[in-house]
Amino acid sequence: MRLGAVAGFVTAVIAAACMTADRGSVAPSAPNFAHEPDLTGMPDLIVDSKMLATSWVVYDQIIKETGCTLEEGGVIDPTVPHRVVRFTVNTPNVGDADLSLGDPAKHIDPNGDGDISDSDGLYELSLCHRHWHFRHYATYELVDPVTGFVWKAAKRGFCMIDVAPWNGGIQSPQSWVFRACGHPATATEPAIPGNQGIAHGWADQYYKWLGGQYFVLDGGDGQPPVPLGRQYILRIHVNPGFEAGSRDLCPALERVISRQTRLCHNFAESDYSNNVGEALILLPADRPGKTGFGPGSGQEARTVDEIDDENRGTEK
Repeated sequence: MRLGAVAGFVTAVIAAACMTADRGSVAPSAPNFAHEPDLTGMPDLIVDSKMLATSWVVYDQIIKETGCTLEEGGVIDPTVPHRVVRFTVNTPNVGDADLSLGDPAKHIDPNGDGDISDSDGLYELSLCHRHWHFRHYATYELVDPVTGFVWKAAKRGFCMIDVAPWNGGIQSPQSWVFRACGHPATATEPAIPGNQGIAHGWADQYYKWLGGQYFVLDGGDGQPPVPLGRQYILRIHVNPGFEAGSRDLCPALERVISRQTRLCHNFAESDYSNNVGEALILLPADRPGKTGFGPGSGQEARTVDEIDDENRGTEK
């Protein structure tokens, strides 16, 4: 498929399906950053378990995120309240080099010839959010520590940018490097180049009020209801490994498991053993109240989820 056809298709679909989407203020007109990416060394992503443990909150909430509720949260019926647990995910780069991915459009069409059949598969277009999402950046799991049963969150797309300085013992750079998701052309706007990545000493953060930052506990996402009144493990895995088949791309090979199986990652790091963060949470059996239950409680649930673009907030 040629670029002209792809651009026309994208424009038509966005115009038809995303008329109500609101991504806040206008994104930068071009990739901009304070300094060139530092590529000497290796990035190393971790999950901020302390943020996870102090941010979670349980609500009875009507989940609304314009037209993206089903895509990002898996909510089947967004017109009725659902019991959810929301949480903030913070993924700092504690390595000695930036994780630099650049403009997603160049991953979609690496050689710029208009033929996207050579896409590296790292990015996809979020029709609702109207920007490029990195695929499989992280997995969200809710684990029953007794039975081992795992519920999976529906969130699958991420705009990877510098959101918050990391104060975990590493001095942050003087300013951010990556802060442009990248937007394809629409019927009324030209394409905006992206610049995605995470500078070392910075963290990408998905705070609890963004779309998809929750588990649906009452079965409203098609999964079995979560039994309440018990403790569970909230587990986040950034840059998770996967077993690549003969036809799968393997951007970063961690190690050889056997002659038949490889463990791959979507980008290389100096250490893959620290990519999982966990928090033990209690899901109450009674009503959580208007301001929620848990360490992240204290305010009423918002009526509409925010979008994970360049303008997203950083609160817990």
